[in-house]
Amino acid sequence: MQLNICWVLCVAALTATAPLQAATLGPVTTKDTLWSLARAARGDAPYSMYQAIIALQQKNPTAFIGNNVHHVKLGAVLELPTESEIAAVDLVTAQQKVEADAESWRQWVATRQQAGGSHSAGTTVAGTLNAAPTKRKSGGLSSQATAALALQVQQQSQQRTVSQSAPQTGAQTAPATAAIAPAVTDVADRADLPTTPSPRPAPDIAEAPVALPVREAETDWSERLQTDTTLGLDWRWFSSRGAQGQSRSALSGSALVEWYWQSEDERSSWSISPYLRWDQRDSERHLVDLRQAYWLTVGDGWEFKAGVDKIFWGVTESIHLVDIINQTDWVDAIDGESKLGQPLAQLTLSGDWGNLQSFVLPYFRERTLSGAEGRLRLPIPVLADDAVYQSDRKQRHLDWALRYSQQIEQVDIALSYFSGTNRDPRWLPVAQGAALQPYYEQMRQIGVEGQWIVDSWIWKLEAIRRSSDIEQFSAAVAGFEYTTVGAFDSAVDLGWLLEYQYDNRGALAPVPGQRDLFAGMRIALNDEAGSELLFGIAQDLQSGGTRSGMLEASMRFSNNIRLRLDAWFFQAVSIQQPTWWLRQDDYIQLGFDYYF
Repeated sequence: MQLNICWVLCVAALTATAPLQAATLGPVTTKDTLWSLARAARGDAPYSMYQAIIALQQKNPTAFIGNNVHHVKLGAVLELPTESEIAAVDLVTAQQKVEADAESWRQWVATRQQAGGSHSAGTTVAGTLNAAPTKRKSGGLSSQATAALALQVQQQSQQRTVSQSAPQTGAQTAPATAAIAPAVTDVADRADLPTTPSPRPAPDIAEAPVALPVREAETDWSERLQTDTTLGLDWRWFSSRGAQGQSRSALSGSALVEWYWQSEDERSSWSISPYLRWDQRDSERHLVDLRQAYWLTVGDGWEFKAGVDKIFWGVTESIHLVDIINQTDWVDAIDGESKLGQPLAQLTLSGDWGNLQSFVLPYFRERTLSGAEGRLRLPIPVLADDAVYQSDRKQRHLDWALRYSQQIEQVDIALSYFSGTNRDPRWLPVAQGAALQPYYEQMRQIGVEGQWIVDSWIWKLEAIRRSSDIEQFSAAVAGFEYTTVGAFDSAVDLGWLLEYQYDNRGALAPVPGQRDLFAGMRIALNDEAGSELLFGIAQDLQSGGTRSGMLEASMRFSNNIRLRLDAWFFQAVSIQQPTWWLRQDDYIQLGFDYYF
């Protein structure tokens, strides 16, 4: 019955993701920023903004002038990269590319300002630049520090002024067809450009102006503030009533506001993202959270961050073994990819030798758990408010972690170490077994991540060794993703996934993935709606009747509205299996996101 339901869901999702006449991402206007474009490209995928920026450029090479990510054509219509294309971008290489392009762009700006100084004294703009040249610090930028660059470039291109051959009695604004410098892609040649170009119609690209307007010593802080808001509405429908008689359907709503502010010298920034969720049936799903609330400062080869953030580790699709920094928001998504904000201090050092991240985690977040009226929960009530800790400091135990990553040609590798409170609770029976109490122990984890890209193949590996006073175990997941670009002479990309999950605890493991095989398919239609679908089944190789399956599909109706379809099914034949208590919780979830 469950398999039939999921095949119907798969067909329905394929139908739903058929190409529609939906608005595309763009045309790019002067109101767009590199941050907003990359954010739209990334969506909910758990990847860095660096990766999203480079994937967006690789998908649209002709839209970026001079191969610089900060130089986007006005009016360009951008094709969104798929999640697999974003994942294939190496984080360290992407970060170096974004920061190098930022420095190249600054050098060009400085060169053009100096060129402006050679104009005649009668030229208003050049004279002003000589009197008060704009000074900008150099150095690498983080992904967020690049947020305002594209907007600044495009706004300045609309404000460009032109030097006149005759003395002027006052400052004048260049007309729409003002003479401007030609598009430049080679930094070395920029100083040799003629200072008095011949008039020609204004191009349709976001070029740098001949001379930048003078930057005020102090600008209004609101001019450097960006705001994005996402309103979500989700409806879940279950195939049957819950094992404890819970309702078959539930409606929930959410709101996420993202504020980003950047300093004038572009070396520090603030990010604040409050999140609110309401649920019709289960009061334990109500949530007020800070997904992000941190201050970031950057320098040459280093970054420091303090506050609350979400950090993702991992490369595989079916499970994320090494992902340990943030606590899981279980009631939001059963796949473990939804996370609560984590208080932290993070120092990142980067160079040709690789990337080293160090984390200090001063506060622990408890896992969200379904209430008595909720679904996807344990059969016995959980006393979520009465958690027990091994550490006397409880939630204030000081956790810490290190992660080193490097790219060696086509191989990405990462090594990590974590010491602190286990994010996965154990369950202690209380009241003679009538209820369960969460228990959070101290643990240590060594993790390994690897990704090898060979043509259309991506080979992936995650492995951990975890130890505590209660147990020691090893687990791993390894496999590949093979992508067929332009399948069947169409615009559709097909990705085939196969991953093997291993846990040396065997039947004693409290989680799935002991000896399981995950097979999946990813479909990207590459249409105007950005339609994507991911479908997969995890089969227990030791029990033929135990399996689970998932489906994720999404598409855009416009630049502001996205439709999501998610589904899960669970089959288990023994009460000893971890998914036994989910056997009546097969569900479909339809969601709408509105961005503004």
